[in-house]
Amino acid sequence: MYVPEDRTAKAIIRDVALELFSEQWPAAASLKQVAERAKVSQSLIIKHYGSREGLVAAVDAHVLGMLGNALEVLADTSGTGPPDRFLASADALSAPATTRYLAHLLVGTTTRSVEAYRMVQGFTDSLVRRMAEAGAVAEDTDRAQLAVVLLAHELSIILLRDRIADVLGADPVGRDGLRRWWDTIDRLYAGTAIRHPSPPTA
Repeated sequence: MYVPEDRTAKAIIRDVALELFSEQWPAAASLKQVAERAKVSQSLIIKHYGSREGLVAAVDAHVLGMLGNALEVLADTSGTGPPDRFLASADALSAPATTRYLAHLLVGTTTRSVEAYRMVQGFTDSLVRRMAEAGAVAEDTDRAQLAVVLLAHELSIILLRDRIADVLGADPVGRDGLRRWWDTIDRLYAGTAIRHPSPPTA
């Protein structure tokens, strides 16, 4: 599990950069802007991260690590309900800056975006293998397809967070919104959310 460095000067710079990059995207934000918002010198940023590219790479690794923590609960076969398992990691993704940054990173067309998505998909593939080893995946299930579907589902509430919140009036990554989301998904997968209409009588 990813454990982020917390409240050191280096971590504060990373968190400020994440917030700024989520607003402007890294290509549009300078080290000077990061330094001004973090109230540190540019030389201190260089000391910790080497360059702007190094800082961007650190932010990428940070947000992908938090996403990995949230996905990790999918491999939990302890029997605890999905909402409770996911809620433990949802708080880490609850900051709007984090979800906005992930949206930029994972749907972009740059090499960074392609590599980031492949890394997350690879992580999800490994989780599905662990689920299968624990007997939590039906034998006739296409595991590669399952991994893609699971990842697409989890990413949907992250990448579309703001739009979903506008429509439902609740943050889908917040605790209340996430519980409602999982309840609907459980009913959908169980076949109880949608009814097939009865055939017309003669």
